[in-house]
Amino acid sequence: MLKEFLNRLIPLMVRPAHHERNQHLNVRSEPAPQALPLVVEGLAQEFLKKNNPALKRIFLARHGESVANQQKLVSGQLDAPLTEKGRNQAQWLCDVLRNETLSAIYTSSLSRTIETARPTAEYHGIGIQAVDNLKEIHFGVLQGRPTDGSDKDAQALWQAKAADKEAFYIPDSEGNCAFENRVTECLESVLQDLQGAILIVAHRNTNEVILSKLLGFGSSADKVINVKNKYLYEIELSDTPSINTIRLGGEFHGKKYVGLKDE
Repeated sequence: MLKEFLNRLIPLMVRPAHHERNQHLNVRSEPAPQALPLVVEGLAQEFLKKNNPALKRIFLARHGESVANQQKLVSGQLDAPLTEKGRNQAQWLCDVLRNETLSAIYTSSLSRTIETARPTAEYHGIGIQAVDNLKEIHFGVLQGRPTDGSDKDAQALWQAKAADKEAFYIPDSEGNCAFENRVTECLESVLQDLQGAILIVAHRNTNEVILSKLLGFGSSADKVINVKNKYLYEIELSDTPSINTIRLGGEFHGKKYVGLKDE
């Protein structure tokens, strides 16, 4: 699989002309410079080593609490705004990143990620690049349904999905393979022209795919990662990618832990 991936990657190692770079990304800006094209698999370590010798870092955050989260509803691609707690979480993110030099900020095109990134973008004077391919997976008929077990039909669908994650299909939902492919394609484009440190604000399942690819876990289904919005993940891309976990809010606000912390 790696050999096949690298064969596909080789043509990307020559940077295309500026006007050609972003044709395959559906990007909406607020306002923003052009989106950078994107690369992966254990994470294009060879590409990064040869073409970007300086340390490259990705700060990865989940959006703050949304109204749907507060009401314990399945969000998916519903465009629910942040709650007051979510806006506070956005400020905590900005606070932790005050002393960093960021070259770009990416979010999904859903407002809860844009709202979460906005304080940081305004502080650093960087436009937000909102990318459709960073959206959460679409949960089909389950979107907007309660997650507390009170909806028996929804609960039955979740149980069936848990029993056969690969084969069971939730009506009108996005397939796991299609979801992982679009997120990976987006990540590859961002990495190709990565400069210094960037911030990505996305969603739980989206971030699980990104972490799996960056850290070389293979499929996101191979390792369970419980992405929480109380953590900011700092991934250092080198021959051997490493990760730190930074606490957002609370008694240990700003504390950095070595490794992946997801409890």
